[in-house]
Amino acid sequence: GLSDSAAVKRLVEAGPAAVDWLLALGTQFDRAGEGATGELLLGREAAHSRRRVLHAGGDATGAEIERALVAGVLENPVVDVFEEAFALDLIVRDGHCAGIVVELGPGLPPTALDAPVVVLAAGGAGQLWAMTSNPAGATADGLAMALRAGVAVADLEFAQFHPTVLALPGDRPFLVSEAVRGEGGYLRGASGARFMPDVHPLAELAPRDVVARAIQRQMAADHGEHVWLDLRHLDGPAMRRRFPTIARELATRGLDLATDLIPVAPAAHYFMGGVVASTAGETSLPGLLALGEAACTGVHGANRLASNSLLEGLVFGLDAADRLSRAGLWAAVQPPPSRPANKAAIPADHLPALADSLDYADLWFRLWRAMSRHVAVVRDAEDLAAARSEIAEVAELLPEPEDRGARELRDAVLAAAAITTAATRREESRGAHFRADFPDRNPALAGRHLVFGGAEGRWRFASLTDARGEAVTAV
Repeated sequence: GLSDSAAVKRLVEAGPAAVDWLLALGTQFDRAGEGATGELLLGREAAHSRRRVLHAGGDATGAEIERALVAGVLENPVVDVFEEAFALDLIVRDGHCAGIVVELGPGLPPTALDAPVVVLAAGGAGQLWAMTSNPAGATADGLAMALRAGVAVADLEFAQFHPTVLALPGDRPFLVSEAVRGEGGYLRGASGARFMPDVHPLAELAPRDVVARAIQRQMAADHGEHVWLDLRHLDGPAMRRRFPTIARELATRGLDLATDLIPVAPAAHYFMGGVVASTAGETSLPGLLALGEAACTGVHGANRLASNSLLEGLVFGLDAADRLSRAGLWAAVQPPPSRPANKAAIPADHLPALADSLDYADLWFRLWRAMSRHVAVVRDAEDLAAARSEIAEVAELLPEPEDRGARELRDAVLAAAAITTAATRREESRGAHFRADFPDRNPALAGRHLVFGGAEGRWRFASLTDARGEAVTAV
């Protein structure tokens, strides 16, 4: 009941042309037969009624899209790339975003970059929880910068938990793609019995929030830390070919995708909330655009449908680029202080400031504990109050933000506090936000987004269009 119909319409109608653009850029999606000329192969994921998802390398779609995009950026002589830069804050002058304060590299002093337009594409917030599928940099820095600048944000209570993330004690969480269940994988409890057929007509392919809650209930019933994902009834060689990355990752841990039961549990995965933005990225602050997981366009509603996030970033990113090109704003961009040599590629798994935050490990653990215990798959008023109290205590202990580790922790605490407040204020269950003390939907809140900031500067239920206000008319 929260998907914005206009945003959904734009995503669906512009999707094919955007994919053609990616193909022209050199993105290699999986095709039937040998070579790159066969018919594009399509996959099916949770809550999908048909096969409609392109994939690359079996289960490495995001990495292949990133490879093609990064290659295109590095080939462009007018683009300056600052690897491992760290954004600190937006610059706001006379009600307009006028640039950004940033550390252009580790250990470098903060630098103010003036710009007629800033595009915020800082990703999500998964690292606010102890177990997540997200990379180390997903610490809600974009959301925190927007909150400090008074930009309208919305839907912060809606954090999607992926049902099947590898759950081995002491090991790094690893996403076991939903497409594995799309190909016929089963979920089993400690007794070996399937439990999803008794939960939902789509069984293992039910919507993610349904599967995540069912797994959590099964774990509680089993007094365990995980359930089992089972592919043993499927064609083993075919499964290893279909999911080569997952198979390799599991093999490094002594597990065989096709012959072993795989331990999995829910983990923070995708953040539906973010900076309120149009389908061309326009926000409540003129001069600031927001795209991808950092944005809240309303296209995902209360519970993102599998694989729509890559398409959102692609379609709306192209719309934003077209909008800026028509406005002629690129010509006004000033060159940065210095031009680093572009490298052959940007490492896909480089670690940001979180890796250097060992001095703040205790505070991180306290934040993770608060969010994972009290603001996870199932919430209630008592848990949320406990989370607010614990997060406030961490905030009191925050060091002065003199280095990246402290600044990143500051961002995470601010974002966690806002998320917890939003979860407290939405007294109903809808999509990925499930309140045990309010288990039903409130019909009065259908289509109503919980918004903070913007012109009114307070929490209120409103439409996303109202939250953006008149600022969308002027980039």
